[in-house]
Amino acid sequence: MMLSLFGDAVVALLLIATISYAAVLNQRLAVLRNDRAKLEELVNGLTVAAQRAESGIAGLKVASEDHGERLAKKIDDARALRDDLTYLLERGGSVADRLEGTIRAKRDGAKPEPKREPKPDQPPRVEPRLSVAASGAEDGAARGLAPSRAERELLRALSGRS
Repeated sequence: MMLSLFGDAVVALLLIATISYAAVLNQRLAVLRNDRAKLEELVNGLTVAAQRAESGIAGLKVASEDHGERLAKKIDDARALRDDLTYLLERGGSVADRLEGTIRAKRDGAKPEPKREPKPDQPPRVEPRLSVAASGAEDGAARGLAPSRAERELLRALSGRS
């Protein structure tokens, strides 16, 4: 009987050790389940953030394409304006040179410079209508028109007098 009592005590001790080990294991599994829930929350948060980032990138791409098209249009407009201004500056320079030559010729009593024929690769020149100042104050006075103050100042500036 002693042997049976001793065997029962050993089994009881082993059962106590097993129960305590199962309790410790249960606590560790509970911690792991809690960590798993937190990990799932973290993964869900990262998924939402990635989706927001993707939609933000798509929005930025659309906005950059729109701004790129606007910028390209403005650049094209600026180039056209630059070409127009270059043409106007060239025309203005030639008109100013002819105007200066006409004024000098009238002042000196000589004939104005002859008109130059346009080059074949250039469009024909449109001759501007000259004002009273350009045609000379004497011609304007003969027609009963007096040069304006601005025209007199232009004549003085072109002739080198200030």
